[in-house]
Amino acid sequence: MNICIYIDPSQSRLWHKTLVERLKEDCGVESYITWAEPKPHPDYIETLLAFELRQHHNGAGIGAEPFPAAQLQDVTATVYEDIDYDLTVDLVGDGKAPAAKRSVTILYNGYAGEKALIASIMQSGLPQVAFRDATGDIVATAQPSPELAVGVIGSMDQVFARLITLLSAFLSNPNRWVQPLVKQDSNLPSAMTIALRTAKSQVMANLKKVYYQLCRASHWRVGWRWVDQDDVWSRHSLEGEEWQVLADEESHFYADPVPWLRNGRYYLFFEDLDHHTQQGIISVVEFDDKGKPGPTQTCLEEDYHLSYPFLLEHQGETYMIPETSENRDIALYKARNFPFGWERCHVIMSDIDAADVTITQHDDKWWIFCVIRDGAGGYSDCLSIFYADDLLGPWSPHAQNPVLIDTATARPAGNFVKQDGKLFRPVQDCTEFYGGGLNLVEVTKLTPERYEQKLLTKLGPNSHWPGCKLHTLNRVGRLETIDGAILRPKMPLLRRIVQRIRKPVGTL
Repeated sequence: MNICIYIDPSQSRLWHKTLVERLKEDCGVESYITWAEPKPHPDYIETLLAFELRQHHNGAGIGAEPFPAAQLQDVTATVYEDIDYDLTVDLVGDGKAPAAKRSVTILYNGYAGEKALIASIMQSGLPQVAFRDATGDIVATAQPSPELAVGVIGSMDQVFARLITLLSAFLSNPNRWVQPLVKQDSNLPSAMTIALRTAKSQVMANLKKVYYQLCRASHWRVGWRWVDQDDVWSRHSLEGEEWQVLADEESHFYADPVPWLRNGRYYLFFEDLDHHTQQGIISVVEFDDKGKPGPTQTCLEEDYHLSYPFLLEHQGETYMIPETSENRDIALYKARNFPFGWERCHVIMSDIDAADVTITQHDDKWWIFCVIRDGAGGYSDCLSIFYADDLLGPWSPHAQNPVLIDTATARPAGNFVKQDGKLFRPVQDCTEFYGGGLNLVEVTKLTPERYEQKLLTKLGPNSHWPGCKLHTLNRVGRLETIDGAILRPKMPLLRRIVQRIRKPVGTL
């Protein structure tokens, strides 16, 4: 397969080289570079990008950094007259891209070209990426995650990383499920606006340093409550019985709560992270006969970070699949002395950077949902699915993987829910930042070849569950659990004041 990549030489970047290499490796295609008429960005935009590259990414080798056009030509096939292209990828949008059997123009919030990308980032954040074919149809879409974006050039880098992911997936299976096109007018700001923006970012960076001196970074807490019918899924809100906050140590945060019911006793498993080491373990509390949680006890610890302790019952055994992305695998642990004695018993997949693995059974198959980081870019925008006839495998990848690239609805946020023959799942909304909110979606199609879902409700922190983030929802029996992030001052007095202010409010 021969692909023509149409580029403005004044905007030649390292990600173009990565794109050529990935398409060769993943899809076996031969890429040819053809050049548009150069239309450089205004000098003040180039100055901003160069400043940010030095300030935030010096030596990192990010995809958005400039790359000599001559060197880019060296890594691609030689263009010759009358070559027959199977596909043209138009990164310019000037209407002059070489002809091919099929063509796609890359759009950023509905508009082509890198200027549109930069304008969108400056006006409203990371844009939707869309592929428009020659008929005007939108044939592929992605909404990249901003969680690792630093500055305009860092945001560009996140978009380029997911553009590579999307193009590779599109070539492997062009029959993709697409989202509605986002079309939003954006214009490049003036030089004065850029200068003010840069000065503001420097002030905010200094204030952030002060914040980290006074407060813990990203402190998560776990909430729990007893419910009958009026849970979050039935209300589509956080209202109802008051959420109780699970007491934690000052230097630890608790997140990813997973409740479990065994022999009439309730347990709560969760990520327990020490702020000093930044490494998570899995801890558990047992609830007594009066419905009160006991002391926190460690139940699983490894040499690498653990989180998101997904639990399931299979053939009379209780298994846990904690997130082990740092170890690059998906592994089953079996409880030898529940709720303790967890032993690694089977590796489902290896050499994979998978987060928040969540499993369900549907139409006589086992299904794994997880987000997989595709080498670069954010951690929370690429939903991948795998299926098998048995929990122990073998597991096969979904034909459309990643089935969805969307920072708002890709990443799992808890167990699946089945109601009236329908399948639902909570998902993280990382539109603004990691774990910023929680959305409820319905899975409307799930087969080995196709996946579709629809958004039902958007949830975020409020007076019922105060804070600045929200990213896990689970329930078993009468025990419903949630988590969220709040300000955590290091000074005891300030910490008590914040805890009082951020106390959840119930509404019956």
